[in-house]
Amino acid sequence: MTTTTDIARRHGHTGAIVCEDCGTTENLHFGSWFDPKTGQSGDFLQCCACGLKAGDPAYIHDDCASDAGEVEESEADVSPEVRVHHRPGGWVLPDYSDLADCTTNFHREQDGRPPCTDTAVWKVVEDHGLHLSIGFYCDADLPAEHRPAA
Repeated sequence: MTTTTDIARRHGHTGAIVCEDCGTTENLHFGSWFDPKTGQSGDFLQCCACGLKAGDPAYIHDDCASDAGEVEESEADVSPEVRVHHRPGGWVLPDYSDLADCTTNFHREQDGRPPCTDTAVWKVVEDHGLHLSIGFYCDADLPAEHRPAA
């Protein structure tokens, strides 16, 4: 197992292997920074407790020891915002070359099933914060959790 000390030393950290805020040697995380305006850069070590106080997203510390402080709800556990759109004529590809195929075709191919030939009339957009997941579905393959209430 690679330790924080190993990682810090490989990145050229020559200082003490302690939290720069509180001095503890427990549950340390190595970090680096760069300021493009000044061209200055550096590295640091910070414990989980001080990192959370400084505004770290809680999910960074999900795998850390339990004495790192209680984390109420991790951002990693938050479900993405989902938007479901319907277009009876189907969804045109970004290059306007054709209509989008049903997203399930990838899984159908893996399962040995024939591809879906129906028009993908549903578009499901999942907003994960830093990225979007977009899927296109025909009426039959639209996942149940995305179906409109009857």
